[in-house]
Amino acid sequence: MSTLLQQYGQSDREQIDNVVLTLDNRIIEHFSRNLYESPHKAIEELVVNGFDAFARHVHVYTPGPYTRDKVLVWDDGSSMDVEGLKQLWWIAKSPKDRERRTVSRDSVERQVIGKFGIGKLASYSVGTQISHLCKHDDAYYLVTVDYGKIDPTAAAGRAESPPVTPIQEPIYRLKRENAHRLVESLFDSPPPSMQEMLEASTWTLAVVDKLRKPDLPEGRLLWILGNGMPLRPDFVVTVNHKLVHSKLEKQSQLSWDLGSGPVVKAIKAHWSGLESGRVDNITFGKESGLDPANPAEVVSFVEFPHLGKAWGSIRIFDKSLMQYRSTDHGRSHGFFLMVLGRLINPENDKLYLREPSFQTFYRSQFIIHADKLDGDLLADRQRLRGDVASIKELRELQTALMGITRVTVEKRDADRDRSASTESRLPIKSRLYYRAPLNALLQRMSFPPELPVNLSNPKVDRQPRGVDKHIAELSREDGTFYVNVLHPYYQVVQRAAGESKAGRELLRTLDLLAVSEKLLEGYLYDIGLSPEYVDNVVEWRDGLLRRLAASYEKSEDVLGEMIRASHVGGAGFEKAIANVFEDMGFRVRRDGGSGEVDILVLATVGEESYSLAIEAKGSGKPVGNREATVAQVARHRDAVKADHGVIVARRFAGFARETGGEAAVIGECKTVGRVSILETEAIAALHSAVVSFGYPLSLLKDVVCRLESPKDKIRRIERLQRPEKDFDYHGVLQEIWRRQGDEAEGQSVPYLSVYQQGGWKRRGMDISDFGRRLHALETLAAGRIVLNALPKEICLRQSPETIIDQIEKSLRGEGHDVDDDENIPE
Repeated sequence: MSTLLQQYGQSDREQIDNVVLTLDNRIIEHFSRNLYESPHKAIEELVVNGFDAFARHVHVYTPGPYTRDKVLVWDDGSSMDVEGLKQLWWIAKSPKDRERRTVSRDSVERQVIGKFGIGKLASYSVGTQISHLCKHDDAYYLVTVDYGKIDPTAAAGRAESPPVTPIQEPIYRLKRENAHRLVESLFDSPPPSMQEMLEASTWTLAVVDKLRKPDLPEGRLLWILGNGMPLRPDFVVTVNHKLVHSKLEKQSQLSWDLGSGPVVKAIKAHWSGLESGRVDNITFGKESGLDPANPAEVVSFVEFPHLGKAWGSIRIFDKSLMQYRSTDHGRSHGFFLMVLGRLINPENDKLYLREPSFQTFYRSQFIIHADKLDGDLLADRQRLRGDVASIKELRELQTALMGITRVTVEKRDADRDRSASTESRLPIKSRLYYRAPLNALLQRMSFPPELPVNLSNPKVDRQPRGVDKHIAELSREDGTFYVNVLHPYYQVVQRAAGESKAGRELLRTLDLLAVSEKLLEGYLYDIGLSPEYVDNVVEWRDGLLRRLAASYEKSEDVLGEMIRASHVGGAGFEKAIANVFEDMGFRVRRDGGSGEVDILVLATVGEESYSLAIEAKGSGKPVGNREATVAQVARHRDAVKADHGVIVARRFAGFARETGGEAAVIGECKTVGRVSILETEAIAALHSAVVSFGYPLSLLKDVVCRLESPKDKIRRIERLQRPEKDFDYHGVLQEIWRRQGDEAEGQSVPYLSVYQQGGWKRRGMDISDFGRRLHALETLAAGRIVLNALPKEICLRQSPETIIDQIEKSLRGEGHDVDDDENIPE
């Protein structure tokens, strides 16, 4: 008997068939709890079923004014008969698979969202029982699936499930009056839509019972459904009878679509600068029908070779959108990727973007519709497949949009303060340094007379003009000096400048430098040099700026080269790894041709010196135990008398399994001894930590040589990148200062005793990690801390309050506030 019927005493029923399920708890865990960690996303899956069934209305009820202990999702879409209910419980297969676009009985076309047939299992993360009550062709059907029957040990709290056996759940046919009475009994108070829904020609009511968490914030669900479902005139969703609206419609100060002039220029400029990209690889256009919510509206799009047609909007706000964020309502800033009208990344605001300019990022919304990515969605429809061609194009599109947005935000900010603008600082009154060179340049450019340039009121603007263009251009179209934000030198300075007020001032100074390049060109014409000489000087100057940028960005270049070479392997990968370790301060010797070892890395740091024999295993696929050749690596290590062997690959196989257990490559490394594995992502993260905090090579040995999974390695390195996290350095510095003034009598303090007596070991931090964090503080404190690692001694050169203030400034990126060591008392 259906538990729903048992609970509400319904007796007039007829069992007409059964739903048969053959699955165990591991499948449920994989397709529900692991894929749908948020119960709100699981509820969304039930709403998706309504959309795919051509519902015009979906009403969601959570514990609140209408029901106390259930989640009800009621839609008026095409419902299910007996065969439909049996097909509903196909696992990992869906009747929707055969056709991605269907037509309803009313000739209304919709593109189906669901396609994997496992969305109903998402209800497992909400409650342990789900029922479907259906009205189909004036007949009423009911089936209840109790997950406790599938895994009876779950309720008892036992660790292992019994052998898998098929179970049957009865399908009942109810009379109309009994079905209506059952619906009414589900509500504590009748909702306004009840009678209208009961009289609809067809409907489905999903009832999730025995809730795991009775507290399901209504606001959070409104946000997720508002951003996650294709809300359109023929599809209305309510939560506890509150209409679901898109939360992406906050009024912005500036809005573009992907056909707006600045956006088109930015995408073309960025795309033409890519190694494999050409402007003719992408096309821009407009057409109707792209937006299912407004099918008659003509929408601008950009079409990529693999990503297909992308359309959407960019909105810029004067104030940070973080003020709108809350636990219940989600975010309003960042990237929103929509596939078939459904939000894919509700939590991941950056998506595939690298660390952005957050001052701009938090003031922007990027809404991208890319329906072709439906083919790249994984089973949970919240994640996409790996680094495929379409994802690479999406990443480049994000970069281009973020670039033009940052330029625009910074320009808008600068326009608010014209007294500090670039134009006001040009020497416009000087004939020698401004007027004469500019006139000569205008004559050389044969400037059109209908567009005179106002020498007393020049215009300077920033635009993405192209990676291969000069750092500044004087436009024949409008007489504006354009500073090329895609020039390598500008990019370097922009990243170094950061988001502070001082950083913005630095970029204004760079604008002046860029304009001076054009004035220098005009001056060379003014003193009578031939165009050939002028061109030589201009190209030499541009080459110099590019070489300076390349030198400054050497570390970033070597990391990029290592990542690219890791897919191919060979000598290029070996050289790239060697360059990264060399950039971190190691001595490096490549010996790949001798048959002994690919790379020998030496840390010559006195008594703590060590050497690493590194074997590079480049491959487009994860490297398995056989390809890693652990025993051979150990032989090569011994042949060159290195202390430790390290196998480097882009990715290692055997760590994505869900059944637990140790990866084979880890087991063999343990057997052989003194061999560990390291993925390129970990090397890049370690390089970043060394550059940021100046960790000595002696403290890197444990990080590189410790044998652990790639995920654990990244966690270890993340602690190096965030040395202040979970570290009461305030208390540590106060204790050192106290000891320095008492028993140490002003001399260095052995920090081993500070570690021991502070209980850091009990908190899970070993002495090596403690020492590394102190080294990071030494860097952040800008000369106010002196650390001697070998005897494990430390000395403070200022009061803890002063040091803490400097550390916090450094963590905020505000730099040092002292000129030299003379201002620091000994």
